[in-house]
Amino acid sequence: MSSFYLRTESIKQSDILDLSVINDHDKSILSALSSPEPCLLEGSRGTGKSFLMRIAELEIENADESFLPVFVSFNISSLLQTDDPLQFYHWMLAKALKALVNKLRKKGYLVSVHSANLLSNDESSNEEKIEQALGKIVKEFEDSYRRDKGKVEIHLLPDIEDVKEAIESICQENNLERIYFFFDEAAHVFRPEQQRQFFNLFKDLRSPYITCNAAIYPGVTYFGGSFEPTHDCVYKRIERDIRDSDYLIYFKQIVYKQADDLLKTSIDNNLELFNTLAFSCGGNPRILLRTIQELEKFNTKSVNETIKTFYRDQIWTEHTELGDKYKGHKHLIDWGRDFLEKYVIPAIEQYNENRKERNVNESSIYFWVHKDCLETVKESLRLLSYTSVLRKIDSAIRATRSELGSRYEVKYGCILALTKNPVNDSKKLYECLISKNFPEFGKNHIAYKDIKDLGVITEDESIFHDALENMLKKPIDVLQLLTHWQKDKLKEAGINTIEELHQNTEENLIEKIYNVGPVRARLIKNAATAELLEYLSG
Repeated sequence: MSSFYLRTESIKQSDILDLSVINDHDKSILSALSSPEPCLLEGSRGTGKSFLMRIAELEIENADESFLPVFVSFNISSLLQTDDPLQFYHWMLAKALKALVNKLRKKGYLVSVHSANLLSNDESSNEEKIEQALGKIVKEFEDSYRRDKGKVEIHLLPDIEDVKEAIESICQENNLERIYFFFDEAAHVFRPEQQRQFFNLFKDLRSPYITCNAAIYPGVTYFGGSFEPTHDCVYKRIERDIRDSDYLIYFKQIVYKQADDLLKTSIDNNLELFNTLAFSCGGNPRILLRTIQELEKFNTKSVNETIKTFYRDQIWTEHTELGDKYKGHKHLIDWGRDFLEKYVIPAIEQYNENRKERNVNESSIYFWVHKDCLETVKESLRLLSYTSVLRKIDSAIRATRSELGSRYEVKYGCILALTKNPVNDSKKLYECLISKNFPEFGKNHIAYKDIKDLGVITEDESIFHDALENMLKKPIDVLQLLTHWQKDKLKEAGINTIEELHQNTEENLIEKIYNVGPVRARLIKNAATAELLEYLSG
């Protein structure tokens, strides 16, 4: 099969637009990301949040020279381990300002002595010195996991009001209307305090000269005391409903942007096979590309095997591994899987079987949960949405006896994979899908008894530190999106663990990886780094 880009981080900025496929829903998101109002973009892993933000960045840059977009990734936040109670806030501020100064320098914009002084408490007089000082702070934060509660010179960071004044001056001095910050991997789902600090910064940076946009996950719910999503931003969700009229065309175009001619011909000659794979991914581009890439051949036998392997086992294993990495959430993660496998999915299967026996042309991949169910239940379902097993469709839906609750969609592939022949059974399942009828789980369902005494979340930072230490010792084999060839090359270079991979610079890898050349070594490093950081962030 063709080899695909599975992460935006692996794609050159110059190739983003060539690989993009935009539908009306995407256009609405891009419009929000390029408006003066701050925007939060929510989506599960692999749905294309980073990719859409990169497109918005390019569109803003190409449309008007008076707008300056600055892209900042916070995907290394897992490694912060200092005594500073506001370490995430300070690290984000330093990283954002470093990215801004770097972008200003590359574009040839001037930073006056006055603005430079405002951006640095050590009275640096030019952008080069500021960038060096900020880079030092960022590096100290990111290396802090190697030391016992590392100390960082945060006194060199400017006050937030000075930052806004400096950005206003920079805009006026260079005829810039607005600075757009795009924050990727904005807050660690498993560290509530990081979420609170991020949203404090997000709101603190608001000014007539600054717009902040951020990509977040469904599990991000700790907005802090001063940030209200309803009032403080435009809130957008990436939602690709498999029932949309343009769904198959959209996903076929995504695949064709990267497919070779042989794969395109195979798809054209076997459209039902492609449709089955596309519906199974439940609107997640990365999962579709990944399952196609794993096919031995583009035929019925291989598609059936891949669907059963991925949606019966692999997707659940990846969800369960989150609990092994983040012990404070383990009970919630494990319970969520048990709830779906023991209660929800059997109820959906029974619902579909009953209608089949009665010759009623209805099928379902949906279920409903009462609005007053335990908070621990809601948190478990959010974590299932984070890993893309579930999709929350809507809230305040009336079910039996006019009770209110939320409706969820189980990944199509997770239901289809339980049938004897997924390819043959998919057409009937899809054509009969109806979302208005579904199995219901009331506020006191028997399934909740094992979770009722659990806390929603464990915020003990020591648990997270232990989890990070354990993750860094893991072998690189746990990085699932790296190819066997890439892993073999890394091992040949003496890189066997997550920590060893993280500690090697691009230059080191180019020297160590023999017989592949600097270009391929760089590609391996980029792919490995992207996969490494996603593994550490959950």
